[in-house]
Amino acid sequence: MQNLGLYNLMKIIPIFIPHAGCLYRCIYCDQHKISGALRTPRVDEINSIIERNLKTIPKDERVEVAFFGGTFTLLPEDLQKKYLDAVYPYVKDKRIAGIRISTHPEAVTEKSIKLFKKRGGCLVELGVQSLDKEVLKKTNRAMDFNTIKIAAGVIKKSGLDLGVQVMLGLPGDTLQKSIKTAQRLLELKPETARIYPAVVLKGTGLGELFKKGKYKPLSLEDAIKWSACVSDVFEKGDVKVIRIGLHPSECLNSKKIILAGPYHPSFGEMARARQMRNRIINILGPKKIQNRRIIEIQVPKELFSFISGHKGEEKKYLEDFYRVSVLLRNSSRLGTFGASLEQYSSSESLDFARDKLCESRRIRIIDTRKVIAIIDPRMPDKAKARLKKMGYYVKEVPLHPKLAGHVKGHPDMMLFSYGKKVIYEPRLEKIAGLLRDNGYECTRGEKIKSYKYPKDIIYDACNIGKSIIRYAGKIEKNIENLIPRRNPRALARGMDVNCFLLGRKPQSLDQEASQTKFIKVKQGYAKCSVIPIDEKHIITSDKGIYDRWDVGNGRDRSLHIRPGYIKLPGYKTGFIGGASGSHKNKIFFTGSLKNHPDGRLIREFIEKRGKKVVELSSGRLYDVGSILFFDANT
Repeated sequence: MQNLGLYNLMKIIPIFIPHAGCLYRCIYCDQHKISGALRTPRVDEINSIIERNLKTIPKDERVEVAFFGGTFTLLPEDLQKKYLDAVYPYVKDKRIAGIRISTHPEAVTEKSIKLFKKRGGCLVELGVQSLDKEVLKKTNRAMDFNTIKIAAGVIKKSGLDLGVQVMLGLPGDTLQKSIKTAQRLLELKPETARIYPAVVLKGTGLGELFKKGKYKPLSLEDAIKWSACVSDVFEKGDVKVIRIGLHPSECLNSKKIILAGPYHPSFGEMARARQMRNRIINILGPKKIQNRRIIEIQVPKELFSFISGHKGEEKKYLEDFYRVSVLLRNSSRLGTFGASLEQYSSSESLDFARDKLCESRRIRIIDTRKVIAIIDPRMPDKAKARLKKMGYYVKEVPLHPKLAGHVKGHPDMMLFSYGKKVIYEPRLEKIAGLLRDNGYECTRGEKIKSYKYPKDIIYDACNIGKSIIRYAGKIEKNIENLIPRRNPRALARGMDVNCFLLGRKPQSLDQEASQTKFIKVKQGYAKCSVIPIDEKHIITSDKGIYDRWDVGNGRDRSLHIRPGYIKLPGYKTGFIGGASGSHKNKIFFTGSLKNHPDGRLIREFIEKRGKKVVELSSGRLYDVGSILFFDANT
């Protein structure tokens, strides 16, 4: 599980010692301008700085004091002791949890670290900036990874925590170089990291390069992008990113100080929000799913800004990217996240919610999708509109030129589903893509090559529970191969032929009997002829199907109705299955049962099984091919 690194419960009281102890003047650096501190504080000022800050911090929060802006371990040892001794009484009485310092890797010695730890030290931050040789050379930082590794080893060996600081967008830098720097720093196992995009300050070497046109800083957008990527590298390596971007100050907000570069007082928030945007896209995937209804993100209210971004920009990006609304909900009002998904779905459980938990279950993303209803494009407009109004995503199949005129758009003539498996006629490739996006294993089947019966009905089979009602003759080969072949020798030993041939452990006959079986019938339009009510009950107008079903399932498991009375232009009559569709607790009809002589019996049979009849349109029942429903399975 990734560390989101969204917030930091610890408070730091900064004490700036600009350039104190520094042996080098890096071309980008002016600590006076960055910190707003014009001088190094006197020892007797430390107490007042701490007291002033403690008054603004809740008592239950962890607080540390940090000496920033210089190379602390290269200060005169006497001054180091005085600074640390000024803070240590606060550590001793537990008002301050510890002290942290920043320093140059070359300035780390066992002696200086021992002194620091003895007087309340808890963490040392190393100013690394970059590990790329070209970048280091162009920024006057003569340092290599081995020096940093030795310094980190001294710090870790002493029992202190290690922090690293990196700078993005320096001369010669690229995103890949910055990512590589972060990846190499993970070898040191630091506890924390700071990320600073380079800004051009007046009076620095970088400023002179900028004026001469020899340096171009990152744009704000690129700096946000780079920072989000590098932060992800650290956090995936279990390193806590405690700051992104320079701390805002009056000096930095002045246009006289910053000549150019990606400074923004809300930069950290903007980079964090970009991180979250990237992670949400990584979770949901980059594709725009056609039947997606809404993306709901449940998160504590105090973290809303990390999802929305600065001025709502990241939330708007997600909405434009996925072309759906993004809803933020306060997770603290929803109770525990262990509750069932149904309570977060839309009414009547029409939607599937894909749940992802992040950061100790503090963030939940629910990808709510409409159930897919695949139909003939010539279904009456009123019936289509009713399906859409009920919340289904209606997808029309393309008309197939090889099928006869009034059945060339019937879904059940071109598509067969079996659990999460779908076998489809090649002309339905786009529909197969939609189903794949929703978790189905789709297999491209054989082409329909003729409108003549029975060459046109190779897909027209009906899966009900552990049975598949199918034509006794030739059907599509992938459907045929769904159930293992058997031969007498194998059956005599209680095993299927595939186990026999492949040397797999045989299954007993009892086990085999519990698997799906074919029910072979003379009727080629098997799916068109059946309304599946549940795994045991069907309605059919075909006597052969009626008899075969009852043989396997017992009497009163099927309702045999009179054939005919169903509209199908160009044909004498249509089929009852082709005028209907089944989804969960509903049986849908295109047309009204009032216009069928067995309509009352059909309704009673359905309702007796706890199902609801839904008439999508009025008038005579109309065979427009079975409506095929698909829930999202991702």
